[in-house]
Amino acid sequence: MRKKAGKAVIYFLVLMLCCTVAARTASSITVAKVKTTKVGKGVLTQLVTGSGTVTPKEQYSQSLPEGQKVKKILVKPQTAVEAGQALVQLDMDYLAEKIEEKNREIEKLKLQLEQQKLAGQEDARTPETAQAQIALNNAEILLQQAQADYDQAAAEYESLANDPPAADSGQAQDSGQAQDSGLSDDQGEGSDTAGETPQSGNASGAGEYEQWEQEVQAAKDKMQSAADTLNSQAISYNQAVEQYNLASQNEANAQQNEEKKKRSNSLTVEGIQVDMEGAEAALKKLTDIQNAEGIVSAAAAGIFQSAGVTEGAVTAGTEQIVIASQAAEVKGFIDQADVGKIQEGDKINVKLSGNTEALEVKAERFEQVSGQETPSQEGADQADTGGMVWYGQVGEKQLKTGTSFTYEASRESGSYEQVIPLGSLHQVQGQTYVLTAEVRDGILGQVYTAVSVPVTVLDKDDKYAAVKSALSGKSLIITESSKYVEEGNQVRLE
Repeated sequence: MRKKAGKAVIYFLVLMLCCTVAARTASSITVAKVKTTKVGKGVLTQLVTGSGTVTPKEQYSQSLPEGQKVKKILVKPQTAVEAGQALVQLDMDYLAEKIEEKNREIEKLKLQLEQQKLAGQEDARTPETAQAQIALNNAEILLQQAQADYDQAAAEYESLANDPPAADSGQAQDSGQAQDSGLSDDQGEGSDTAGETPQSGNASGAGEYEQWEQEVQAAKDKMQSAADTLNSQAISYNQAVEQYNLASQNEANAQQNEEKKKRSNSLTVEGIQVDMEGAEAALKKLTDIQNAEGIVSAAAAGIFQSAGVTEGAVTAGTEQIVIASQAAEVKGFIDQADVGKIQEGDKINVKLSGNTEALEVKAERFEQVSGQETPSQEGADQADTGGMVWYGQVGEKQLKTGTSFTYEASRESGSYEQVIPLGSLHQVQGQTYVLTAEVRDGILGQVYTAVSVPVTVLDKDDKYAAVKSALSGKSLIITESSKYVEEGNQVRLE
């Protein structure tokens, strides 16, 4: 009985061992196998690559004369030239036509100037006040005459009115009364002779008085007529004064208009003179070109790059002859994302096209890139993103301008306390973290489990990242795994 019980225990233990082995074998198949590393101090190295071209160290530009037809370009690009050497031949026949046109333009301007000067002279005219002044003078004379006539008529009237005749009107009246009372009808009728003398005296006195009254009335009528005439002449004089004042205002307005006209004409004359001076200056430039036989010469010695125009074309004045210095330098394009990673004084390895040997170049200066400077499609793409260019010298080595190259530059960006492989970083919803392998108790005993640890990235290069985190020197940071792993998954170490 005891033997059977012992055998049962042994069988049970063997079975449990087999199950454990089978479970561990199954776990090893399903659990992800991971590689780990530990956080430590380190230095990040910024690596920048790009392309560039060999360019002249200096360039000289000179403008072609405007409005000229290019007959021939006398020098091929990339040819060494001396200062004063002929570069472009202009069409002399075309130049002669331009000179003739300019001469005609100047002659036309001269005629316009003379015409404008004549137009600016004052026109002969009678002042607006001339006729009004004559009328006013006449009215004044007539008024004075009417006043004199009135004064004379008034004096005559006053003289007559105040000097009646010495007629015996009282005696004639008494005689008549006496005759009426003292004489009878018979006596009056029978004594014709006696009655004649008194009646004759009375009639003589009455006649003088009536004549005086008539003369006074005539003098009064004359004075009234003179007064009417004086009043009429006064009205006419006042009207003449008003007409003269109106004519004076018109004359003042006319003079102001004349002044404006003269000023306007003066400005027009000045404008024509300015145009003439410009035309004469342009003519001088044309004659200077003609005197130089239409030759455009190099302003400086160097390598002729381009005339900026093709043969047979008429220049617009914006074309530039470009002459490069014989000394060359390298120019590399930096993408916007890498701006700041190369600094002045950094050493850069340059490989020229068709040459496997690398040259060491020191970055000397930086400039903002422009689309016109890009020598290749790659450079153009970099320029479109707002990159920059760096320039450097290549010592005594003679380089051919226009040669393309690739470059590589590395630069340490500082020392950090926590540096981890770049591939160990994970990011979810803007949060950056790493997974570590930590020992946890499981059904089959202690196993490694993936645990998430948040980190803050301070800097990074192509391989490593500098972080700030709660990681310790013993933390096992998962860098690679045989299958997808997330927090809480069981893992096993390689």
